[in-house]
Amino acid sequence: MKLRYRTLLAALLICPLTLSGQDTWYGSVSGMQVMHNPAFAGVESTSTVKISAFSFLPGNGFGLRSVYASYDGYFSSLRGGAGAWVSDDMLGDIMNDLRGGAFYSYHFRAGRRLFVTAGLTAGVITRGIRSGSVILPGDIDPFRGITGGGTDYIPPAPITRFDLGTGFTVSSGDWFAGASIMHLTRPSLSDDALEHNRVNRLLTLTGGISLTPGGKDFSLLPSAALLIQGDETKIYLGSEASWKGLAGSLSLWHVTNGFTALGASAGWDATSVKIMISYSYIVAGGITSLGGTAMVKAGAIFSFGNVEKSRGAHIIKLPLL
Repeated sequence: MKLRYRTLLAALLICPLTLSGQDTWYGSVSGMQVMHNPAFAGVESTSTVKISAFSFLPGNGFGLRSVYASYDGYFSSLRGGAGAWVSDDMLGDIMNDLRGGAFYSYHFRAGRRLFVTAGLTAGVITRGIRSGSVILPGDIDPFRGITGGGTDYIPPAPITRFDLGTGFTVSSGDWFAGASIMHLTRPSLSDDALEHNRVNRLLTLTGGISLTPGGKDFSLLPSAALLIQGDETKIYLGSEASWKGLAGSLSLWHVTNGFTALGASAGWDATSVKIMISYSYIVAGGITSLGGTAMVKAGAIFSFGNVEKSRGAHIIKLPLL
């Protein structure tokens, strides 16, 4: 059984090495806005640490998982937000993409009720491969068993590349919107510099509005996101509701040439600490052998300090679930 999974993972992961890299899709950008758009740095005013862990297609035993952490805050001396983020996408026991960067966003007033932020991020992408865990059909001898570990196919050392991204947000009253272009350098995740081995640029469009139909105790936060990378498009629609420290959300997301999933999230908000868990189920498309569960997510958010209401710039309430 273990050999079958190792061989299957090798087949799944060797092929993408010759194709342009794509970003891992986490189901939404909620809780990870600064990774997709640096202009969101500091828009919530308070300094915040966000941590998330993901398991993809957990019922199939592929070992596809990811972890994410970020810190950002608003700094009056910088007239904007700043921070850093890191993520590690672990594709089974064979390959992982470790990514991280630092970002800054400048906040300014563009009109009487219109506010704009402009951000820039710089970071690195490191692809590591355990060549000893890669087993291809040519490595199996009918008499001697496993004779190789895929070292002829995989570079022995990790590949590290520099990356850049930029974006902006606009907001007024209870609504916000943002746009970004990531992977401006189009880094190549292989030893050669061929065009088809480069990471495609990622265009991200996001937006949302905060509603309080039942007064301050109850609020709704509908949001949407559109991500375009190469010939792949990802669409997210969802709404988060909160009442006296309890939060929940429903969402629907779709990946072209992939599948459509329905997600539900629940959380607890104690002002300075927030805890959440999400579950997504495949409702259409995809390969039936992959099973029904698309993704499971758990996360926590830690906030430090009070909201600086006197800082002269607009504060955005972002979806967290």
